[in-house]
Amino acid sequence: MAQKKVLVLFGPTASGKSNTALKISANVKATIINADSMQVYKNLRILTSRPSEEDEKKVTHKLYGIIDGVENFSVASWLELAKQEIQASWNQNTLPILVGGTGMYLKSLMEGISEIPSIPDSIKLETEETLENNGLEYLYKTLVKSNKYTVINKQDKQRIIRAFNVLKSTGKSIEEWQKVNKKILEDVDFEIYLPPIERENLYKASEERFDEMLEKGAVEEVRGLLEQNLDVHCSVMKAIGVREIQGYLNNEISEEECVNLSKKNTRNYIKRQLTWIRGNNISSNIEIKKYI
Repeated sequence: MAQKKVLVLFGPTASGKSNTALKISANVKATIINADSMQVYKNLRILTSRPSEEDEKKVTHKLYGIIDGVENFSVASWLELAKQEIQASWNQNTLPILVGGTGMYLKSLMEGISEIPSIPDSIKLETEETLENNGLEYLYKTLVKSNKYTVINKQDKQRIIRAFNVLKSTGKSIEEWQKVNKKILEDVDFEIYLPPIERENLYKASEERFDEMLEKGAVEEVRGLLEQNLDVHCSVMKAIGVREIQGYLNNEISEEECVNLSKKNTRNYIKRQLTWIRGNNISSNIEIKKYI
């Protein structure tokens, strides 16, 4: 049986992935599927650089702006929806094009995901009590003791709690579980394209894009988000620009400081994305000119 194709346009923010997808869709019957963890939210079209309504009319877009900011949306949630949209695209004889820079989304789709059992509420409660009584460092040191090669950052509270819950519930480290993955899709040819990556060009493009966001109304967009009084831990509140603009709206920083801080944080995010790409040996396996 011939393998079905999925085209993956992956790379750091501001690398031109969305524009490349539109160029391809002008030549190939395609469905563009979001693989960006922030663009799933309804609340922030401008600040997350979601495709415009005009672009969405040119070609079918899926998984953009589908979740309210108050909702939790995990890798597993995205995988289930992405699988459905990819299969629907094949059924309609269109090429599914995954577009985004969220590495864990694409890595999990291509390599599979571990089947970690659900964590009982009693274990979660115990972990909360342990955290309150002993602190985050204690949880982290326990994880290191169980697996000295743990890759979790010792400041990443959410991941530390998750890993601690898994350890207490199953007796195995989360890294052990992740060694055995369940395939999401079978017999798929993932064609991967990374746009040219020149760090300074990415920085320049991201800064120009943030200026455009402000011109399009990013401040008012964030004002509307803040009026919903969402918990600060909601994922949508972590989008770059939200806290910075919030500081400006609260008169805690000037407009210039807001802009400079947002641009700085975007550059740092690009650095982390590039590090992740190198660390996971992600590279193009096709020439994009076959589609453009």
